[in-house]
Amino acid sequence: MNDPHGPGGGATGEPHDRDPERIPTQAELDAEDLAELERSSRDRDQASLYPPRPSDPGVPPAALALHARMVWWGAAVIGLILAIYGFFNLSTITDDLRLRLLEGVVSDPANSAPEDQVETLAGFFPPFMLVMIVVVLVIEYLLLMAAATHNSRHCRNFFLAAVVVHLLCIPVGVDLLFRYPDTSSTMVVLSYVQFALLVIAALFTVRRSVNSWLPESTRMKPTRMLRGR
Repeated sequence: MNDPHGPGGGATGEPHDRDPERIPTQAELDAEDLAELERSSRDRDQASLYPPRPSDPGVPPAALALHARMVWWGAAVIGLILAIYGFFNLSTITDDLRLRLLEGVVSDPANSAPEDQVETLAGFFPPFMLVMIVVVLVIEYLLLMAAATHNSRHCRNFFLAAVVVHLLCIPVGVDLLFRYPDTSSTMVVLSYVQFALLVIAALFTVRRSVNSWLPESTRMKPTRMLRGR
């Protein structure tokens, strides 16, 4: 009969190095420590890439939920006034733009639109730009509301991007839609008032209180992603 404590092992046939009373060597302890460090480092990288969202961020700051929204509503009302005025005077604006393009063909043919495209451009751009005034306002509204409602930094950043695009389009829109002798100069003034209001609304959304309330940015970090693989 075999000795259960002998070199041949016990009745189960387990090797001697799996004895629960055996003291592990220093090399085995070092290997376990290294494995634990690797797991901890991987967990930290994963947490940095995808930080947890707070369960209750609290009430949105007034700068985002009230001040920015009120100023933006002022800009939106002006935008609707501009769009309504433009559609009511669309034929006049189209004729004025057509005459301007034809004058450009005569005075500076190298930098003007081809004469055979003047009619198409004059008929397309005024209604398209008036519709885009409303479309951009709707996009800005949805993003501004979502930033406050869902505690979303991404929505706030997309709102800022939409505002920047809107601001870049205002000078061009003023020149193509309203800067004519038979068009009310009030529309030009209102356009730049809208420009100022949009800038103020955007500045409210980047105040320190808003940045502190919004979750941390989850920008992509390629080096950490590669280390996590």
